[in-house]
Amino acid sequence: GMYINANEHLLRFVDKKSYEVEEGTTLAANVSLPASKIKYISTSRSFIVIIILPQIIDTAEIVINITRNLFSKLYGNIFLNEKILPMEFYRQNSNLGQKTTAAIPEILDLASKLNLSSETFYKHCERIAKSYRLTVEEKGNEIRKQLISEWRKKWQEKLLTKEDVKIIDLIFSEFMDSMCKNPEKIINIMIEHVKKLNSQLHYILPHETREYETFEKKYNKHYVRSVQNKFQEITSLTGFIEELYTELNNFQEDSELKGIRKQILSKMQQLRKEKKIIQFYVPEIGCAEELKDLRETFPLVLIKMIPKGTPLKYWSKTVKKMEKNYSESIYSKIYLALHSLSLLTLDINNSNNEFINKNETIKRLERILKILKYHSTEIKTSQSILGIIADMSEQTVFNTEANKGEPRMMIPLNEFKRAWSYFISFVLTLIYYQDDANSTGLPQGFNPENYTKSILGYVDKQCALGINYFHIVKLLWLIYKNNMNLNSIKFLLFCLENPNTILRFILHQIMRPQSGTLSLERRLEKLLNYEKAWVSAFQNRLDITDNYT
Repeated sequence: GMYINANEHLLRFVDKKSYEVEEGTTLAANVSLPASKIKYISTSRSFIVIIILPQIIDTAEIVINITRNLFSKLYGNIFLNEKILPMEFYRQNSNLGQKTTAAIPEILDLASKLNLSSETFYKHCERIAKSYRLTVEEKGNEIRKQLISEWRKKWQEKLLTKEDVKIIDLIFSEFMDSMCKNPEKIINIMIEHVKKLNSQLHYILPHETREYETFEKKYNKHYVRSVQNKFQEITSLTGFIEELYTELNNFQEDSELKGIRKQILSKMQQLRKEKKIIQFYVPEIGCAEELKDLRETFPLVLIKMIPKGTPLKYWSKTVKKMEKNYSESIYSKIYLALHSLSLLTLDINNSNNEFINKNETIKRLERILKILKYHSTEIKTSQSILGIIADMSEQTVFNTEANKGEPRMMIPLNEFKRAWSYFISFVLTLIYYQDDANSTGLPQGFNPENYTKSILGYVDKQCALGINYFHIVKLLWLIYKNNMNLNSIKFLLFCLENPNTILRFILHQIMRPQSGTLSLERRLEKLLNYEKAWVSAFQNRLDITDNYT
């Protein structure tokens, strides 16, 4: 499904007057209400969604448009930014041709973790060493650490001088030059760092090991991006657990508890579904009766993961090591913390709860939180560095290809984002109000045929005018309408989450500029062919995946 980290983002409903006061500007005269706006907060890496409401809400059309605005921002923007666009396939399109940048804390993280080779940094350390009658050769590492620590503290207190900022910027510029000249060296240094971290946290699970070994040997840039995504997920889940724990005693209403518990159970289910945890290996929970048979036979599954060439006499030891990795993985700790929260939200005000020992559960949760907090700084720092290195390595590849004169088929990413947002808000609103429980409150009821006809009529008009992204909207609708037997939304999500060259080709072809040999009419005619090619390319992969999940 389309899951977003809801607790990290803020959703607000405001009227026109309040919005204009907050923004310090008037809303454009041609903007009809309801309307919406989304803001990205870089410091917390979260979004604020603002729905601007009309003064009077008295028709079904207004309510439906509010719903569409909401779905557009949540599942058109936030979901796409959180779950789809960070994938390397899409990042190659968003980052190419753009200069990589980094904030001062990220540059300082780079300097501390990678021991950056920077002439500017070396000379600055040398001047400091001389002022204390020391030499860089003797005390260089200590001076570097102290200097980075002082810069970090000054940045936090907003006391960095212009000279400090200039030196830090030069350090990053020289690092970028080094990355362009020898990216493999820096990537491999970082891979070694995260492998050491993995030996403590076991975030690369036994069934993923072979795949990551292949990444390291053949696709080290993908290794970097993949681990960064893991760290981002771990950071997000840890933040959710910490925030919920601090607010635990503030929830009073049963409805609040039910809503929170639903979020917790959803995250636990997601971890199980994605095989981030093996349930019977999570310590302190115990093995459910229905899983006992699987628990007994699971070592046979692990035997298949044993590296080729491992002597038979070491198989038992290797299997036990794998079981230990699952048990001690940071994902297991996160799952155990979520499990504890799920118990505490069963009935938070009932001290005589027969099903749980509340004090023991709280102690267990606090113990796990200490472990998660202990590792959180290292994880966040590594996540930041990996992101910068991945961006820069992709930029380096682009520059190399550009210099060789090798044009690359590009996805029109901005157009695709607009198309997905329009399409998914249209379809989710249709699905939502087709449920009688949701449409009974509408003033004039809901007519799905009229709603669909209205939206598609507008899409056709925009396509005829040559507004490019509506051609993608129309293609997505054709896939959705003609493939209901596949569970169309699930199928489209699978395609986005498992992109391939066919997807790149189709989107590129749809958005090619019009020319004498490719008229607008011809492009629209070919949409049905593209729809069939898209479905054919992904159908077999979906069938294979379903057989193994």
